[in-house]
Amino acid sequence: MKTIIYLDGSKRKYKGNLHTHSTRSDGQYPQETVIEAYRSRGYSFICLSDHEIYWKSDAFDDEQFIMLDGYEMACEMSWRETGQQFHIHGLLDRSLGSVNEFEHDEEHAKPDFTSLATIQALIDEMKERGNLVIMNHPVWSRNKEEELLQLDGYYAIEIYNHQSELDEAVGYGVHHWDYLLKRGRKVFAVAADDAHGGSMDAPISEFFGGWISVEADELKQQSVIDAMKEGRYYSSNGPEIFDMRVEDGYLKIECSPVKFIKFITHPFNGRNVFNQDASPVTSAAFRVEGEESYIRVECVDFEGNVAWSNPIYPGEWKVITEK
Repeated sequence: MKTIIYLDGSKRKYKGNLHTHSTRSDGQYPQETVIEAYRSRGYSFICLSDHEIYWKSDAFDDEQFIMLDGYEMACEMSWRETGQQFHIHGLLDRSLGSVNEFEHDEEHAKPDFTSLATIQALIDEMKERGNLVIMNHPVWSRNKEEELLQLDGYYAIEIYNHQSELDEAVGYGVHHWDYLLKRGRKVFAVAADDAHGGSMDAPISEFFGGWISVEADELKQQSVIDAMKEGRYYSSNGPEIFDMRVEDGYLKIECSPVKFIKFITHPFNGRNVFNQDASPVTSAAFRVEGEESYIRVECVDFEGNVAWSNPIYPGEWKVITEK
């Protein structure tokens, strides 16, 4: 079997936050303050995903930091009638070839919800206008797993939302993700802040708690988007993943020091790698049988923080690099 590289430890990865807010919508801080806060903490990119108003500007970009163009779109129904709502993220993807892209500061009116078809139509419209689509905070939104399965056209699901976890203990959407994967939906995952306000410098803050790390060819909008579409990134609220590859029939991973490295599979049982003396582990391997519908990896540190790999699909290898 050829070596298949999903994340290459010899290549640079760019840390970024896809989901945060400013006073352009319901955030506490003006855009300049939010942008400088992330830049000063070593982030390479963010998306200022304000509600229903598009960001499409390179005014703050330089060689070390860029803004991803995009926004967050809400379709809010009556909680009493439906028990849920949908927040949908759009990131500009010029490879879609849209002739109707949003302009900077253009507002997008919320649709009137009538049925799940309203949400599908919204996803379709966002894609038609040149957006890569992500389903945000499914647990906070009380999204039903079976309805997410019925919807089509989104690329990823937000499996960790930092603000939702801090404020309401509903930040983890991993169960929704596995529900989709187990039923054959090939969908990636993201972690993000969704920060709205509060102290940026507090030990526990809405800011700087969830991110992705992307192995892009260069720090440019489309290069980051292309890498994301290929799954060349991981999501985290703490640990780092350096390298992940299939080699000699094993899925191998290297990461920052953690307590557990978990290989999660379906329909079979996976494997949890750890040291009985609780000393850190930094690498692990899992034998790929070839009958797994998917395998993904979680690296869990000593504080319970997690780095999530994207899934791989034995038998239908998404070849990133072959040697």
